[in-house]
Amino acid sequence: MRDGGAPGEPLGAPGRRAALIAGVYALAAVLWIAASDRLLDFLPLDVPTLTRLQTLKGWFFVAITAALLYAAIRRELDQRRAIAERLGVSEEKFRLLIERALAGIYIIRDGRFAYVNPRFAEIFGRPAESIVSALSVAELIAPEDREKVLENLRRRLSGEVSYLSYTFRGLRADGAVLELEVAGVTTEFDGRPAIIGTLLDQTERSALQRKALQAQKLEILGLLAGGIVHDVNNVVSTIAGHAQILVLDLPGGSPLRRDAQEILACAEHASSLTRQLLTFSRGQKPDRAAVDVAAAVRGCAAMLRGAAGEGVRLDVEIEDGLGAVLVVPGQVEQVLMNLVLNARDATPRGGVVFVSARRGVLSAAGTAARPCAVLSVRDTGAGMDRATRGRVFEVFFTTKPAGKGTGLGLPTVQRIAEDAGGRVDIESEPGVGTTVRVLLPLAETAS
Repeated sequence: MRDGGAPGEPLGAPGRRAALIAGVYALAAVLWIAASDRLLDFLPLDVPTLTRLQTLKGWFFVAITAALLYAAIRRELDQRRAIAERLGVSEEKFRLLIERALAGIYIIRDGRFAYVNPRFAEIFGRPAESIVSALSVAELIAPEDREKVLENLRRRLSGEVSYLSYTFRGLRADGAVLELEVAGVTTEFDGRPAIIGTLLDQTERSALQRKALQAQKLEILGLLAGGIVHDVNNVVSTIAGHAQILVLDLPGGSPLRRDAQEILACAEHASSLTRQLLTFSRGQKPDRAAVDVAAAVRGCAAMLRGAAGEGVRLDVEIEDGLGAVLVVPGQVEQVLMNLVLNARDATPRGGVVFVSARRGVLSAAGTAARPCAVLSVRDTGAGMDRATRGRVFEVFFTTKPAGKGTGLGLPTVQRIAEDAGGRVDIESEPGVGTTVRVLLPLAETAS
């Protein structure tokens, strides 16, 4: 037991040592009194002298007792001070280890956080004091993973398992989704069942893994494109040429003319796909030029309305004096065509698609803000959930039925924007619609 335990409990080593010292001291005192009294009895002393000697003997005993008590107390204080210093050093090491750990460390009790270290709070973008005892565990978990995490907590607290390690999606204070890896073990905290564990933020690592996979897909696509796309484009160009001749030769009301126009439209669509494949081909480095954005948008407006289809109303708005961007000629039209086709497919029962071109500001961390052209396509269609938005730039990923989509549209738009020094932003909610903004630096600031 500890020193100073309850009465009736066995004495520990310090208690036994104190009892032994007290016993030895008591025995020495008895022997001193008996021996000194016996000695004085043998001495032929008068009463006053004997009284003085007895008094001196008493004072001597008090002095010896005080000296021994001082030495004992001083020794005990020194020992306690040394223990306190060792405990202080140990606690400081523990505090530094926990508070400066690269992993988040937490204690969960009664469904709430009893302790979190600074790294844990940093991961979730919240002050530690706003988490401890203030938030339930569920409030830091993405809705789609709450059931899994809460079930794992229950299994450990019930004793079904003592240790678990798994991944889940968490929520930062700003609403961002985190990919987290957690490991926890059952313990006791203040006499009640609890879980102590560590948390690692794998969001950046997962993003890098996805980028690596994306790069592999792009490399494979580039190899395929570089090998066959030129030959395919030649065949498509031949088909388009003959279809154009048929359109010109056949009378306006002829059913064959409509068939020829359909062949021509299919050939133009195939030609667009080959251009997208060439965009991903690492071997092709086409020359860029300053392209007037307003002129490019006006020039393809009729084509965009045709691509949108009869059931979709297409509104186009262009800001005057927009300026030029440094891209490969035809890429502005390619960007808008891809986005309008996606908007059309998102509104199968009809709706409105808004296309706009205006000036904006392109900013990024660590770089100065630059003026840019913003190409925006907004639809009133079905929209996308968070999981789908997170995958739209993956090559070959599509939500369209088999045979209806290639999964190249948005990746192509992203590649064009990045090659020009810009970026693509997407806003979308299920049932609300989707807005895609392509930010391209203006030619005077592009590099």
